[in-house]
Amino acid sequence: MQKLDGNVLAGPLSQVMIGEATAARGRCAACGDVAVLAQCVVYAGRGRYVARCRRCDAVLLTIIEADGDVRLTMNGVTALTTRVGSDR
Repeated sequence: MQKLDGNVLAGPLSQVMIGEATAARGRCAACGDVAVLAQCVVYAGRGRYVARCRRCDAVLLTIIEADGDVRLTMNGVTALTTRVGSDR
């Protein structure tokens, strides 16, 4: 898997979230760090993404794209905050 920043999640997350997904703020379940998803560390390869906390390296979320489906698991995120609409 290739090591990238969280901006690589924009495409896959746009299929399951409204708005700019990488600008959403998530709270790490392991250490409590709050950061936009664009700041996480992502390991990606062949339609699979593992996003890790920038601070403690815990797994925040995983995305698997296969057979026309997108599977998102967010076991490592206790809160996800995003702003929708034109008043950003």
